[in-house]
Amino acid sequence: MTNPLVKNILKTLEKNGFEAYLVGGAVRDYLLGRKTNDFDIATNALPSDLIKIFGSPLKQVEYGSYNFKQKGLNVDITTYRIEHNYTNRHPKISYSQNLLLDAKRRDFTINAIYLSRNNSKIDPYNGIEDLKNKKIVCIGNPLEKLEEDPLRILRAIRFASLLNFTIDDTLNKAIFTKKECLLNLSKERIKKELDGIFLANGFTLLRYYELDKLLDLDLNNIVYVSDLAGLWSQIKTNTNYPLEKEVKNNIKIITNIVNCGKIKPYDIYEYGLYLIYVCADILKINRKKIDSMYHKMPIKNFKDLKVNGKIVGLVTNCENNEIKVILKEIEQLILDGKLKNNRKQIIKYLERRR
Repeated sequence: MTNPLVKNILKTLEKNGFEAYLVGGAVRDYLLGRKTNDFDIATNALPSDLIKIFGSPLKQVEYGSYNFKQKGLNVDITTYRIEHNYTNRHPKISYSQNLLLDAKRRDFTINAIYLSRNNSKIDPYNGIEDLKNKKIVCIGNPLEKLEEDPLRILRAIRFASLLNFTIDDTLNKAIFTKKECLLNLSKERIKKELDGIFLANGFTLLRYYELDKLLDLDLNNIVYVSDLAGLWSQIKTNTNYPLEKEVKNNIKIITNIVNCGKIKPYDIYEYGLYLIYVCADILKINRKKIDSMYHKMPIKNFKDLKVNGKIVGLVTNCENNEIKVILKEIEQLILDGKLKNNRKQIIKYLERRR
């Protein structure tokens, strides 16, 4: 472990007489040689102790978790805890001084490896061995764990897809047995995990467990792209899921262009290269063709236009809303090669259209 911020937090907790270990995804990724900006620290320090040591946090301490955000890193310090009495998929928690009890409540063995500041490891469930064997293995009885929180089904699929691991036979059978429990979860929680599965290209596993049917997702003929809007735009039955405003807007743009079946210079001008690359990937158009089209465009943004709204208004005597329409019309003509981006020629065009 080399991150100085995390090391310093661990050292500070130890200096104050507490245990402190890095745990969860950060340890898993560290052992696999993967980079991460998210770190979870487990400690026997109580939330009140954390506030005394580090001061009042920027956001309220919830479920015994104290959050740091610094230089692009996200660090959560969480008090050892026991989860019990699941109600509506949210457990009641009680704090513990016992690391082994904290490990027991975790989902999979590969997420229950504890790493000290000096890189010594505590691995109560042989997670390191499962990392070597590339297996997702549940801690405890999988049937009980999945019934407690069915979201673990989707988490197992996400990790397996992301890491290219297989799912342990016992857990595999439990997923088939308990998958209907997913219907008890909110669409918000499901959607958050689906985002991760989609980005990890986990469509094969979703279909294998027939979760596409269960969750009303048409996952046929998906072309993988590394953009959420690009992925959700290909799923025709996505309306039941709470998509963010920006994602919805991008889905609309991508869908319109993909349905058209081709990409025009005006599309690049209007929506920018990033979204157009997504569309190109879905349509299986080589990005070099998009780059070539872009470099040949006479205007690449509004600032390149040789006239502005004020000039259009003076020549046409039009109001603001109509000026915007005329400017769009001029941009389209220039990009289609029907009008040169020349001030005199554009003014002549405006005079003819009056």
